[in-house]
Amino acid sequence: MIDYMPYVWTFILIMSVLIEAATATLTTIWFMPAGFVSLLLAVFNVSIPIQIATFIVLGVIALLLSKTIFKTKLIPAERVATNADRIIGADAVVTADIDNDLAKGEITVRGQHWTARSDDGTKIERGEKVTVLRIEGVKAIVRQ
Repeated sequence: MIDYMPYVWTFILIMSVLIEAATATLTTIWFMPAGFVSLLLAVFNVSIPIQIATFIVLGVIALLLSKTIFKTKLIPAERVATNADRIIGADAVVTADIDNDLAKGEITVRGQHWTARSDDGTKIERGEKVTVLRIEGVKAIVRQ
């Protein structure tokens, strides 16, 4: 009888490598060492139940280890404020009348020019001072 298990483990190993290379999301990385060890067991004619049990146990161990290792390595750095974050709460000067109904309005805040809308829908005239409440898309939402 032909032993087909080396082919099965080779297929699983190759598919794991290809899927991981295509996705790079750590979805199949733990099957690689498990598949390799199971392939070696199959080459040395170890029984199929032991090969399968080894694959499962090593897969779970590799999963737990990789999640633990990569979790500490892949934690994003502290959030760095962008220019948009820096203007929230800042005082600004209206440089073009703000009218939400006409979708018009501009401000200058900290030397930056922004499209602006009023928080409550009121019209705000040029030259008025406002406070930036939040950013919605590329628009500063302000209040007088």
